[in-house]
Amino acid sequence: MVEEKLPEWSYLSETRGIGGKIKEQIDDFRVVEIADHDIGEGEDLIVKVTKHNMTTLQAVHELSKILHISRKRFGYAGNKDKRAITTQYMSINGVEEEDLGRVFMPDIELEVLGRGNRINIGDLNHNKFDITVRGINIPQEHIEKRVDSITSEIKGVFPNYFGSQRFGSTRPITHQVGRHILKGNYEEAVWTYIAKPYDKEHEKVKKVRKDLWKTRDPERGAERFPSEYRYEKNLLYHLANKKGDYEGAIKRLPQGLQKLFIHAYQSYVFNKALSFMIGEGFSEKEYELPLVGYKTAIKDTKGEEKIKQVLEEDEVALEDFKLRDLKHLRVEGSYRKCFREVKDFELVEVEEDDLNINKNMAKFSFGLYKGTYATTFLREYMKN
Repeated sequence: MVEEKLPEWSYLSETRGIGGKIKEQIDDFRVVEIADHDIGEGEDLIVKVTKHNMTTLQAVHELSKILHISRKRFGYAGNKDKRAITTQYMSINGVEEEDLGRVFMPDIELEVLGRGNRINIGDLNHNKFDITVRGINIPQEHIEKRVDSITSEIKGVFPNYFGSQRFGSTRPITHQVGRHILKGNYEEAVWTYIAKPYDKEHEKVKKVRKDLWKTRDPERGAERFPSEYRYEKNLLYHLANKKGDYEGAIKRLPQGLQKLFIHAYQSYVFNKALSFMIGEGFSEKEYELPLVGYKTAIKDTKGEEKIKQVLEEDEVALEDFKLRDLKHLRVEGSYRKCFREVKDFELVEVEEDDLNINKNMAKFSFGLYKGTYATTFLREYMKN
């Protein structure tokens, strides 16, 4: 079976990149949420949470267990990366400051700021990033020259692509699952999610997926997946008990994950159209492209004609976004800026890499507005 890989999206700059890798160590990737929350009165406790190698959802899950409260009582502005040190604000309803005294977790630090209102998705100004790129195989002076050249080329903006984590960094399958769901092919959606193998995955799990992709035997597959792959096991046990109920299997996944499949396909179509436009030399700062849905009206422009072409190639119609069998997933469509600004960009330091012999590393600092990806910004500089 040939892996379906993501395309290489077009770059805005032409200068050669510096190469290298990010996230070799947890503290190579630091994110601090910048926000203004009114502290004083309110039903929620406002807490600054610093997490080490833990997603926002994992932190909420662990804290809810310790505090014996529902995850629904937690509010936050957005999900943060796992392999990183991240600081963000959370609101927790129905707890007192002394309740947090029984939270002892080595990977989470809590700072109570006071009381306030619930924090919702998007309630932030921007995120500040401090990121180390390691394993760079060019001299330090060349790193500085290339960074300066790229900075001059992009003029403080970068393509607003959705980052690879939107599609799955190890297994880029979320948009593929979304495409199958939109086409009503629930069987292929379920097997793509559970079993489609990719070379980057751990060898043991990759073997399970490869075998399952061929056999499509739910009972055997459910027993072979490790316990931490609970979503895969849950779907397989459902199929073992209700043979052929693929729509029901999809509904057993958390609604947030179900929605991610559709949003990932929207993101894939957006990225393909934006990449095409940049390849044609387009760089208009304020331009927007659709995140397609059933209310999208495709205009007669190069970018939107490309969207129409992608949909036709995938045999997906705008009407399909109504998702008549899964109405809780339907999307009307919206628009997204093609380019976004970067704040306070700085190449902080270039020095020898203390982890990789005969290699160099570069430390970057910058701020990005909500909904944008640090990895997308840095790819202009790394180009690998």
